[in-house]
Parts: sequence; structure tokens; C-alpha cells
Amino acid sequence: MTRSHRAWVDTESLRFRFVFAAFLWVTIATIVAGLVISGLYRRHLTVQFREELQVHLSELVGLSALDAKGHPVLTRPLSDPRFLESGSGFYWQIDRVGSPSRKSATLGNRQLSGAFATAKVQHSGWTAGPYGRVLEYGIVAPSPAGGMPLRISIASDERLLDETLAGFSRDLAVSLLVFAALMFGGATLQIVYGLGPLRRIGDDIDRLRRGTLARLPTDVPSEFSALVSRLNGLLDSQAALVQRARVEAGNLAHGLRTPLALVGDEAEQLKLRGEAVSAEFIFAQCDRMQRQIDYHMMRASAAGTRLTGDLANVATLAQAIVSAMRRLHAARNLTFIVDVPPTLDVNFDSGDLSELLSNLIDNSCKWAAQTITVQAWRDASGVIIDVIDDGPGIAPALREEVFVIGTRLDERRAGQGLGLAISRDLARLYGGDLTLLEALGGGVRARLAVPDQLSQSY
Repeated sequence: MTRSHRAWVDTESLRFRFVFAAFLWVTIATIVAGLVISGLYRRHLTVQFREELQVHLSELVGLSALDAKGHPVLTRPLSDPRFLESGSGFYWQIDRVGSPSRKSATLGNRQLSGAFATAKVQHSGWTAGPYGRVLEYGIVAPSPAGGMPLRISIASDERLLDETLAGFSRDLAVSLLVFAALMFGGATLQIVYGLGPLRRIGDDIDRLRRGTLARLPTDVPSEFSALVSRLNGLLDSQAALVQRARVEAGNLAHGLRTPLALVGDEAEQLKLRGEAVSAEFIFAQCDRMQRQIDYHMMRASAAGTRLTGDLANVATLAQAIVSAMRRLHAARNLTFIVDVPPTLDVNFDSGDLSELLSNLIDNSCKWAAQTITVQAWRDASGVIIDVIDDGPGIAPALREEVFVIGTRLDERRAGQGLGLAISRDLARLYGGDLTLLEALGGGVRARLAVPDQLSQSY
């Protein structure tokens, strides 16, 4: 999974937080907008519904008359044909004491309540109708021929209002979903675009750690310029601190060498005066001190390069070191095999890796019978580099002992016993390790394992 993919699912990332907040806000705003718009539409639709019924009631009053028998009739049908269509949900009814009710064909054998036809002004309300709840209007109108007045009622089913509102709500829901998707998409693009500079700073820090950059670029938005400036200042101060420490370490080493040489000279004088035992003891201690000085000087030098990070090409360094070793050990006529992919890079300072490989290959040259092989590859955990010889090998019990400063398995061979100790320290300084394994045929396989930050996704 790449870094960008992890950012979308990582609940602690800024991108996830912003996107989730945008999604939550758009969802809540859409729901609230839907409820508000739907409520407003229902209110306006109800007002329109009432106004329409009021118009029909006024028309019904104007068309009301009495026949020869004094029964209520209409001079002509209402202008709205829905009062004639069965199931339309529109009804009217005229009542007069002593006469049968006159009503619309849509009522069939059913009746309106007439509960609101009680005064000379219009009254209305929701009540039970012939086929469900209705909005009913009623008024008491004077009889055209005098006598008992007319109680006129008109009504419409609530379902008509609900059906109209349901259709609107469906269309509104689709529209709001499309609008919410557009808003969420726009917010996501805005977040991605807005966090772009921060992502680039993260990539630059990653390249800085890997060694492809020395300092962070300063062409960033003004909101991040102070952060970048302070990080660069921190890098500069660290580099200066390391350089000062290396200089101090060098001064300390030089300061110790002169007194150490004087102590050695005094031991030589003791030896000339016949005090060989004391002289040898002092010589041994001086040698031990010299090794410690050399070891810490080399380690301080390596630690200084680690802070900035770097990329080293394994094949290039291995070929250069092998070429030098061929000349150095030309008398032995050794065979060198280098099996390293030409594009294999490792997160290591070139100078540190060169020193480490030189120590390993030189050791192999000292112990090999005929052949030294350098192999390297990348696996899931990182980069593996093996330096293999076909010599006598090292007993398992001694494979850790040789990493102790000053340890030498054969005093007859040249060396100070520092190479393997320094090499392991260098490997661990870069987050890796150096181990000694048995090679096929009984030789030694020195294995350097370094975490491969190039293949990681953050």
C-alpha cells in the first residue's frame, strides 16, 4: 500500500480528518436542507391547496340555486372537471333543511361532514372524509328564494397533497444527492489541492532522509515557510555540531598520541635497562590505547556522515573495491566474482559503505583459498550484501568474539582487529546489522543487511 493510499484510510491523517469532516458536514447540510425545503414546499403547497378550495367554494356559492320544489341545484357544473371524475379526490355538497342533499358525483353514496358550514364566513379544517382525511371548507349562504339557508361544503383528499409532496420529495432527494456528491467531490479536490504543499514537504523530508536532498526547498506557501526555514536551520545546526564534534575528536586523538608516544619511548628505555617485563606490559597497554583511539576516530567520522543520509550504488562500489583488492593481493592470484545488479542502491553514505565493504573484502582476501564472491540483492526487508570466501571458516563459538575491538584470530596476519568491529557499528548506525555465517564449502559468509527505505511507502 502506497503512502497516498494509506493517507485515505489512516484515521489519524489530516487528509482523512478533513475528508471525513467534509463528508459529515455535507451529509448533515444536505439532510437539513432537504427537511427545510420539503417543509417549506409542504407549507406553500398547503396554502395553494387551501386557496384553490376557497376559489371553488366561492364558485359553488355563486352557482347554487333552488329548483321548483325548493331543492338545491347548480345552474351549471363547476369549471373544474375533477368534481365529475370518480376517484379524483374533489367533492362538494349542498344541504338545506327539508331537502335532500345535493352533492358531486365523486361522492357517490357517501357524505361530507358539513361540520364547517356553520356561519356566513368560510371555515375550514382537517376531518374524516368519504375515503380518508380531507381538507374541508364550509359556509352558510342565504337561500335565493328566501327561507332556510344553504349549507355549502367543499373538500379535497389529503392524499392529493401527500402524493404531490411525495413526488416533489423524490425529485428533491435525487437533486440533493447529486448536489451533495458534487459538493463532496469539490471539497475532496480542495483538500487534496490544499494539502499538496504539505505532501511535497513530506516527500522532500523523505528525500532528505534518503540523502537525495541536502536541505528542504524554500519555494513553499507562506504558511509553511517558517516551518521549512526552522527545519533547515535545525539541519544546519546539526551539521555544524557534528563537524565540531569530529574536529574535537581529532584534536583529542592528536593530543593523546604525543603523550602515548612518550610513554612508549619510556617503555623502550625500561627495556634497554633490562626491565623487559615492565616494558612489555606498558607496550601492551599503549597498543590497546592506540586501538581504542583509532576505533573511536573512525566511528566518529562515520557518525558524521549518517545525519544527512545518502544513496550508494552497490555495484559501482563493489567493482571499485574489487579492482583495488586485485592489485593489493596480486601475488596470491585470487579470483573475484561480483554478482550485484547494476541499479541496486542502498540507503548508505558512499564513503561509509566503501569502508565497510573494503574491510569485509580485505578480510576475505586474507583468509580465502582461491575465490571471493560479492553478492547483493533486494528482498522484502531491505538490501542484503554477502561477501563470501572459500577459506577455513570460523567456528560458531568465535563468530561473535571477532567483533570485539582488537580481537585477532591469527596474530601472524596483518591487522589491528578493528575492521569487523567498525563494520558492524557502521551497519547498526544505518539501522542494519553485520553477521558471520558459514558458507558452502566451509568458508565464511559475511552478511550485511540494511533496511531498504527506498521501497517503503509512507
